[in-house]
Amino acid sequence: MKYIFLTAIISVLLSSSACKKSKTSNCSELDLNCSAVLCPAIADWRNFDFKLIDKVSGKDLVFGSNPRYIPSDIKLFFDAALTSQINITIDMANKKFSCMTAKNEMYLEMKGTAVYKLNAGFKAESCCNARVKSLQVNNIVVCDCCANIINVPVD
Repeated sequence: MKYIFLTAIISVLLSSSACKKSKTSNCSELDLNCSAVLCPAIADWRNFDFKLIDKVSGKDLVFGSNPRYIPSDIKLFFDAALTSQINITIDMANKKFSCMTAKNEMYLEMKGTAVYKLNAGFKAESCCNARVKSLQVNNIVVCDCCANIINVPVD
């Protein structure tokens, strides 16, 4: 009886620590049953939080101590022709850009520079909410298991 009780306690502890580990991983996928959930178009969020960094030095190009760009220089588009702009929010407190309507293919434009093609993969955070899980810039992998704020390397 004593061993059964001890085994039960150890099993519970191991199970709870395993759950905690999987929740901290940004790559873990939630096992969601969304078959009965209808997401209104305005609530089907695909989040993309990012910073622009110099691909050589790693310095923040917008929110750093000596920025190359001001926040209004940065734009995201749905299309390669740069005609359909994606709304991005400037978060000065957290020194990042936020987008709630990201797509699998986007185009990043910085004032006076080239346009960068972004390809994103998403992971569900809830039935009506997803976040960028993987990102490529001009077909080069930036991250496969991205942090919640992605450092996007540019020239």
